Amino acid sequence: MKLYSNDLSPFASRPRMAIYAKDLPVHILPPPGDLKSAEYLAINPMGKIPALVLDDGTVIPESDTIVEYLADAFPASGLRPTKPDEIARGRLIARVAELYVMASGSNLFGQMNPATRDAAVVEEGFAKLDSGLAHLNLFMTQDAYAVGDSVTTADCALVPMLMFVGVFGMVFGKGDPMARHTKVAAYWGRIQKDPAAAKVLGEMQAALKARMAG
Repeated sequence: MKLYSNDLSPFASRPRMAIYAKDLPVHILPPPGDLKSAEYLAINPMGKIPALVLDDGTVIPESDTIVEYLADAFPASGLRPTKPDEIARGRLIARVAELYVMASGSNLFGQMNPATRDAAVVEEGFAKLDSGLAHLNLFMTQDAYAVGDSVTTADCALVPMLMFVGVFGMVFGKGDPMARHTKVAAYWGRIQKDPAAAKVLGEMQAALKARMAG
C-alpha cells in the first residue's frame, strides 16, 4: 500500500501517525507534481491529500476513512479499541476534535499573515476554538492515551489537530489555548512523549518552520 501525504497537513498526518504507531506496511510518499497536477488527479480526482492506494489500485481518500480502513485491515494492531464503549468513545473524541476544534479554528489559517489580518475574525476564531476545546474536554479521561493505554484512532485524530491549536496560540500571541481545559492539556503533555506522536509532530513542526521561513 502507498499513502500520498505531506508533512504539514494535519489531515495527512492523521494516517501517518497510525502507520508509525503500529508499524504498518504502508509506503509514505509525496504526491507526484502538485495536488492539481494531471498525474496526481489521475490517482485522486479530488485533488487532496491524504490518499491511500491499495495493492489492487483502489484509492481511499479522506483521513478519517483511511485510518478506519487501516484499523479494519490490521485488526491485531490495536489501532481500534476492543470494547464497544471504548470504540464509541474513540470515535466520539475524533469526531468532536474534527467538528468542534479543527473546524472552529479553520478561519485562523487565513489570518496567519499579519499584513492581512482581521482582528475581529481572529477573536471570533479563538472564541469558537475555546468552545470546541471545552466540548473535547468533556470526553477526555486520565487514560494514558485518548482511550486506554496505547495509540488508537482517537490519538491519530487528536495529535495533529492539537499541534495546530498550539501554533495558533503562538502565532496570535494568545498563549496556550489548551491551558484552561485541564484534561485536554494533561493529555497533550502525555501524548507528546509517545514515539509515534513525537515523530509526526517533529515532521509537522519542521515543515511549518520551512513554510514560515519561505
